[in-house]
Amino acid sequence: MKCLLVDDEPGIREGLAALLRRKGHEVRTAGTCADAGRAIAVSSFDVVVTDWRLSDGIAAQFLADCPWPVVAISGHPEEVAGHRAVRLVLQKPVSTSRLLEVLASLQSHSSPGTTPDRSVPVDVQRVIDGLRALLPPHTAIEVLDDGAVLLLQADLPRDFAAAGLDALGGDLQVLPHDGRRRVRLRLCRDGRPDLSVPVTSPEAPWPEVPELAVDFHGTSLSPVQLAACLLRKREFTAAGRRVHFLNVPETLASWAMDQGMADDMPMREKVGPRLPAVFADLWSQT
Repeated sequence: MKCLLVDDEPGIREGLAALLRRKGHEVRTAGTCADAGRAIAVSSFDVVVTDWRLSDGIAAQFLADCPWPVVAISGHPEEVAGHRAVRLVLQKPVSTSRLLEVLASLQSHSSPGTTPDRSVPVDVQRVIDGLRALLPPHTAIEVLDDGAVLLLQADLPRDFAAAGLDALGGDLQVLPHDGRRRVRLRLCRDGRPDLSVPVTSPEAPWPEVPELAVDFHGTSLSPVQLAACLLRKREFTAAGRRVHFLNVPETLASWAMDQGMADDMPMREKVGPRLPAVFADLWSQT
């Protein structure tokens, strides 16, 4: 999607813009109401993502004539409620996974069954094209991408022979759906050996299973809390279990190295069979 991202804190603005670009979005940034107003006047966008309170006013000042859906981010959502241009209000602090989920939903609803090439990472588009080549002509494909799992869905005629779909890899299902059949392809690219490995958050209880993944995406743990997670990982390892850490923020990974804990960092281990080569570069730690 072509996105206008507005935030007056440079670190948040540029960091979030970099993440969205890695996920395939085209991003233009603005740091003030005035800059955002000028961008809207001369360019077109698929969505505007904006902090509500900015250094020179509130976002309502430049949204009066905005023709595109707006995702507002605010610590005071009651201030935003009811603004006609705002499609959704996300309350601070917002996890990046939640924002990616929202953008994916807007994208799928704005162009049902299709995904513009410019909005999708090249490797993802290859898989979409591969699936489309195996389906009847003009079959609509729904694409949902939260950055960790890519989900492709399409409805099939009852008499369609779904041959060759297994070649796409991933977790493929053909399920009954409203008197027809639905093909559902899920591809995990978050570092797990496969989709069967359960995922939990650092703060939640870790299940007593032979292998699990702990996803740090969207968390704000301190170094002390990371150290506690590493201690739990050692305990699980001593009990014969494997633990994979996913999406450890670079600041925490660097801290662990500075503390001499690099050998304890599970994300540096090889975690088994990787995803299809077509997805090799899609996942990046955030």
